[in-house]
Formats: sequence, C-alpha cells, structure tokens
Amino acid sequence: MSTRGGTIAARSRSREMSTRTVVHPTIGPIAAMTAFLGRSSLRKPATLRAIRIGPSRLRHFILPEGTLAEMRKVRVGVVGCGWFGRAHARVYRTLAGVELVAVSDIDLQLARSVAEGYGIEAYGSAREMVERADLDAVSVVVTPQKLVEAATEVLEAGAHALVEKPVATSLSELEALRSAASKAGALVVPGFIELFNPGYRLLKRLVQEGELGDLYVVSGKRIGRSPKRQVKWEIGVSLDLGVHEAYVQLDLLNEDPESVWAFRRSVLGNEAEDVALYIMEYPSGVVGVIEANWLTPISYRAVRVSGSRGSAELDYLRQTVILDRSDRSSILRARWSEPLAEELSYFVNHVREGREP
Repeated sequence: MSTRGGTIAARSRSREMSTRTVVHPTIGPIAAMTAFLGRSSLRKPATLRAIRIGPSRLRHFILPEGTLAEMRKVRVGVVGCGWFGRAHARVYRTLAGVELVAVSDIDLQLARSVAEGYGIEAYGSAREMVERADLDAVSVVVTPQKLVEAATEVLEAGAHALVEKPVATSLSELEALRSAASKAGALVVPGFIELFNPGYRLLKRLVQEGELGDLYVVSGKRIGRSPKRQVKWEIGVSLDLGVHEAYVQLDLLNEDPESVWAFRRSVLGNEAEDVALYIMEYPSGVVGVIEANWLTPISYRAVRVSGSRGSAELDYLRQTVILDRSDRSSILRARWSEPLAEELSYFVNHVREGREP
C-alpha cells in the first residue's frame, strides 16, 4: 500500500475509482448496504436477519418460576479491546441484569490490562472465552476484516453475537455469517449505533407522523480527518463512515434502493477510497444521497430529510433536529442518552427474551 502524501503532485496522481450503476432485486438491508458501499456484485439475493432462538435457549435465562426477580443476569463478554471494545465493556458494566464476565483480544496483554480494571477474565481467542467463561452473549468489536471470523467463533462456541459495523466487507461474508448463526440457532445483531441515537429516533418519529409530508430526498453527510489506523485505509471511507448513512436510509425508508450511482476516489494515493459519493433511487421515488470523506479537518455528521411539508436536519453529535418550514424554523432537542448504552440494552433484552430484532 502506498503511503499517504499531501503534496499537489501526489494528489494529481490520485486513483479514481470506477463509477458504476447497480440495479438489483430486493435484498436484505445489510446486504443492500454492503452492496452499494462495498466491493461485491449482486448476482443473487442475500440477507442477514437475526435468527430466533429456540425455547431450549430461553430456559437458560429463567428459573422455573419465571418471575422477573428470579431471572438471572445475562453473562456477556467482549471480543476486541481497542477503544470501542473498551467502550462496550464500560457500558455493559452499567446495565441492569447484565454481568460482564470476560474480554478477549489477539493481544493477550491488552486483554489482561482491560480485564484487570474490571476484575474479570482475559483470553486470547473468542472461542476460548465463550467456552471457558460460559457466556450468553458477546460483542464483536474487531477490525472489519476480522468481524465475520470472530463472530463465527462466538456463534459456534454457543453464544449470541452483536457484530459492530460494518458487520462484513462482502456479500459472501454475510452469507457465511448467516449460515453460522442458523446452524448455531443463535442471534446475530448488527451494531449500527446511530439507529439508537435519540436524535435519530426523534427524526424518524417526525417522518412517521407525516410532519415532513411526502419525502423527496434523504441526504447524509459524514466527513472528518484522515484516520491514523491502516486497517481503516484498507476498507475505505465507504465502509468506515458511509455505512452509517446507508443503514439510516434503509431503516428510515424501510425499502431497498432500486439503483445506485457510485463515485469513489483515492485522493491521497491509498488503495481504498478516501472520498465517496452515492446517489440511490428508491421504489417510492425518494432519492438518497451519501457523502463521505477523510479529507476534512473537522468532524461533521448530519442527515437532512426533505419533503412536501418541510425539511429536518439531524445533528448526530448534538442529538438535535432543526425543523424547517416555509414560514418558520425550530430546534428540537431529544432527551440525551448514550447511543451505545441503548444499543447494548437492545441486544441484551432480545437475547434474554428470545425475540427477533
């Protein structure tokens, strides 16, 4: 991989990614997201849905009487002790009815340093952690290239898995993960944190209640500084940042795009793109736009929804929505909460109750 450079000459030699239009049949939301942000073709439909667990797994959580007071804690672990894996561990420790039991990382010393802070066990592999610590549920928070491999180990060892974004880097990986979950009879829940952002929930409620009228355009922008970690440069800005806006659109509109126009470019001379633009057309006629880049000195995360009665723009970081109409504008503030805490509570509750997300 070539090194990053900031000279004008280096930028003039930047490699432009091919522009392509993709028309595909109805496919599952994560597969659709992977298709129009990733590298894979759309030769066959693919889905990754959470798979309902059977009654035998439910009895693992509830004592014979079955009352809430008698329900034992869900035993959880975390695979990956990077900064976001550590955030998962921190949040799990705050959740009622949850016991953080263990963490694992291929860097065993790192895992031990995190485990010592909580007085829990540390392991060097996901499979060993699940089997020896008798875990019910696990967060998989590793590099994108290792997500499916680690999640499969978790499933095969007997636990349910929350897999952080982008979940997979190709449709074939998604199919492999779905197959592993089906064989294990376990849940696989994708970890798209913005769906649990109170600001997004406020925006979604405005859309569902018809406050914006008929929708015309959903435009998401997610830009920021160049990442320092090489693993991100290996997957590109689409699967690092753009994936958030893709999943928000799929959730908000509840439909998959019929066609996708994609433009990607490597301005700084790396193998993967550092700037990307996507335009999608949905069956309802709504146009979706996603802009993502690693070339901006400030971090900006927002989505604007425009309709026949007005528009609304969500600031993800502030958890606020600016509602614009022809005669007035107003700022709506959601009741603040940590999106990661909402996400992990959602995961644990579905594991405990055996409900399909």
